[in-house]
Amino acid sequence: MQTLSFTDHIFEIGVKAWDKLPALLLTLIVGYLLIRLLKSIVHSLVRVSRANAAMKGILINVIDVALWIFLLAAILQQIGLTQVAFALSSTVAIAGIAISVGSSAFIQDLVSGIFLAQDPDFNPGDEVKIQDVVGVIERMDARKIRLRDSKGQLHVFPNSTFDKTAWIVINRKSKLGGK
Repeated sequence: MQTLSFTDHIFEIGVKAWDKLPALLLTLIVGYLLIRLLKSIVHSLVRVSRANAAMKGILINVIDVALWIFLLAAILQQIGLTQVAFALSSTVAIAGIAISVGSSAFIQDLVSGIFLAQDPDFNPGDEVKIQDVVGVIERMDARKIRLRDSKGQLHVFPNSTFDKTAWIVINRKSKLGGK
């Protein structure tokens, strides 16, 4: 059995790539066109969304990088470097898992916001105490609650903080039922 040196392996990969050059070029061209088409679709979808500009940019960049990594993995697999292609694809999968784990707090805040919006003991204008902050509920949105304290400072809390912690209603803006 003959052992090959590292340079021999590289040369062998180069020969395989040269033999498959037409197929590799076709994959590259079709992949490039597909990436442009998908990016165009994503840009259109993101443009109509209500996300802020920073979030839109992050989303577009993540999708762009993932698509290019998948194209590179496809080319490497055609050459015969399936382990490297698998490792690249796994990297994208791990990044996707990391993003989904990181977004769990975002989902918690959204769900908590829905429940808090329906809670009769929690309304804009009410004065509440949570943790060591006493303030008037100035604004509620899908992810955050803003309390203004007596010194005029604005305290911003994630919705999930109120959902997980007890709060005290000190003063209501109006009585229930508008009385």
